[in-house]
Amino acid sequence: MQALIADIQDELAHSVCKDLSSESASFIHCDVTKETDVENAVSTAISRHGKLDIMFNNAGIVGVVKTDMVEVSMSKFEDVVRVNLVGAFLGTKHAARVMKLARQGSIITTSSVCGVLGGFASHAYTSTKHGVLGLMRNAAVELGQFGIRVNCVSPYTVATEMSRNFLKMTDDEIRSGYSNLKGAIMRPEDVAEAALFLASDDSRYVSGHNLVVDGGFTIVNNGSCMLEGKVALITGGSSGIGESTARLFAKHGAKVVIADIQDEPGHSVCKDLNTESASFVHCDVTQEKDVENAVSTAVSKHGKLDIMFNNAGILETPKPNILDNDKAEFEKVIGVNIVGAFLGTKHAARVMIPARRGSIISTASVCGTIGGVATHAYTSSKHGVIGLMRNTAVELGQHGIRVNCVSPYVVWTPLARNLLKLNDDEEEKRVYSNLKDAVLKAEDIAEAVLFLGSDESKYVSGLNLIVDGGFTIVNPGFCMFPQELNLDS
Repeated sequence: MQALIADIQDELAHSVCKDLSSESASFIHCDVTKETDVENAVSTAISRHGKLDIMFNNAGIVGVVKTDMVEVSMSKFEDVVRVNLVGAFLGTKHAARVMKLARQGSIITTSSVCGVLGGFASHAYTSTKHGVLGLMRNAAVELGQFGIRVNCVSPYTVATEMSRNFLKMTDDEIRSGYSNLKGAIMRPEDVAEAALFLASDDSRYVSGHNLVVDGGFTIVNNGSCMLEGKVALITGGSSGIGESTARLFAKHGAKVVIADIQDEPGHSVCKDLNTESASFVHCDVTQEKDVENAVSTAVSKHGKLDIMFNNAGILETPKPNILDNDKAEFEKVIGVNIVGAFLGTKHAARVMIPARRGSIISTASVCGTIGGVATHAYTSSKHGVIGLMRNTAVELGQHGIRVNCVSPYVVWTPLARNLLKLNDDEEEKRVYSNLKDAVLKAEDIAEAVLFLGSDESKYVSGLNLIVDGGFTIVNPGFCMFPQELNLDS
């Protein structure tokens, strides 16, 4: 990768470039408060390398700290705003200028934990870091249609020159400050790793996200075994999202029990994962005795149940006219999607309450928050799943049990392809997406479920985690940013 460093600290920047070699890094003087400087920096990157893939708006200042607001001068406040917020705006604007033409790119801006809480830093710094998050979210909506991802990284205190001067503390004093994650020391390299993730194709469906790097919800593990020692039961685990989740859970050290009516595919998945980490039980989620048996089987095999993933679901044939909708077909969808989630939650709670811990996750949908995307039965059922989740999160929280939902946009599972009569990738790309040229996969949903099932979300309950590339935050028919709609049949 080729890097262009843009800074007002000429001597330091030249030194960094020298260390990296002139082939991989170069420097240009840039004051981010001046649009001509930022425009020139972006244009220089293009002239030297022919393109710009990643824009990292990292320049920032703290400003003078005054604990009494009355003592804060307008000029000093504006100094911080110009660097931290206006600088991020200019960087985003001119990166977008060249990335729109390429229809790809990643724009990352450094925010801070001060962008999500108050009382930690000065009024100016806190205001600008909140503002940076708002800029990121709005830009993510506008630029998603061009395939450009926009995100933030928000660090906790890092022992940099800026923080040393601001806090009037040595590195050891900074490191000995409060940390939720005892024994771990926050370094600039940790933030760089987060920025690397957001810049890389590993985050290809991540946009509009604030990645907080603060040790607040991190457990000490080897990074590949987030579910080590945990037991999970997954309904609808023989194919689609359920299968992807079963594979990912097993990869992260969990014992997985797949519960499904599709016996042959279910046994095949278990065989791939090996008999020690995965097993299968036949289960029709509309039959309480089947669900009760599936939960009891998981406990008898492994001694406990840590994670319940209510993923089984069905769609009916689309009938846009409510008069054509059949009561029996409506009830069939409700029976699988809502009643199945209810039974899974009920019997998971039965064994989790005595243990006073557990994570229950149900698959909802973007159709659980908006209307008009799917059929009446499916939309009703997914709204109901979210309501069930919220109510049970209140009841079961007193027992230490977390209850959440994951809500995907269109995932091209066999079920979705059959419903929408789409036969190839080109037809799939015609479905509207706010985040252009990114394709949502079952594996992306599995990653979200992994987060909700793991201890990394230990204080998350009652959440509907929407994985939709920004689809539900924008009305493409009434938006100040141009949207490309595929309305032709």
